[in-house]
Amino acid sequence: MSLFKAIFRELFRTYLKNFPLRDGKASLYKSFNKILAPSQEVVEVQIKHGFKLLLDLHEPSQRMIYFFGDYDERHEIALLQRLLAPGDVFWDVGANLGFYSLTASGLVGPQGTVVAFEPGPQSWRALMANINLNRRLNIIPFKMAAAADSGWVTLYSQPELADGGASIMPRAEPSLRADLCPATSLDHFRRKFGGKPPTLVKIDVEGAESQVLAGGRQLLAHRDPPLLLIEMNQRQTLSQFLQDLGFGGVHLIRRRWYVAQDPNMARSRNMLWFHPDCKWHRQRLARVPVLNG
Repeated sequence: MSLFKAIFRELFRTYLKNFPLRDGKASLYKSFNKILAPSQEVVEVQIKHGFKLLLDLHEPSQRMIYFFGDYDERHEIALLQRLLAPGDVFWDVGANLGFYSLTASGLVGPQGTVVAFEPGPQSWRALMANINLNRRLNIIPFKMAAAADSGWVTLYSQPELADGGASIMPRAEPSLRADLCPATSLDHFRRKFGGKPPTLVKIDVEGAESQVLAGGRQLLAHRDPPLLLIEMNQRQTLSQFLQDLGFGGVHLIRRRWYVAQDPNMARSRNMLWFHPDCKWHRQRLARVPVLNG
């Protein structure tokens, strides 16, 4: 039975990874992923983007990576591959287990830098394990949150789950665990650590994105600001903040990226933000390419 299960598991993984049509994959995955998952808690998996990951198969999002061989934000990863170049600087705010950081590490190369912010204790351990597994010396990790101000914040998480959903935003859930963790604003971090400014900043912090942006106002108001890839929790608030600074939004529609005429009406969970007056922003977007909506 175990041999049959192992053979069927590998056939199932091959189908999910390689079969070009996606119709039906989600329902099949939902039916079989728990049954076919290996018995060991943590497995090492080779990812097609040129790195390995240690995955906790009890965690649903990591189990999905194991079966599909890619992140569920595959279009955003492909966007990163078009936008980043050797020597660039990538800031990963909410790095989780390191999928974005490791992808960016290979793209920016040894002359570039990846700065990874991750305050969650379980995610931090996973991030460090994956950085060490891949021997990525150009990733500089920081066990801290990004927030509106530097200091200490409360991080809320569910103890029984991997803390990819951990957030500094308070939630009325009695099962949540609350831990103090250090925090920095992006502006303070930039002043303290210097170096080349970021080319691209990815922000995925479970509802605290507006705080991160508030703490990076000087960075974003600079005449040469970074590109931004943001999970759009509080869409209207984030859109207004960025539009007030002159940014325009780009959203995903059917595997293609379009300039959003009205960011509040965009449906994609993540949006790319650029400054139309910045020449190198326009040059990078032409690589994608970004189409007019």
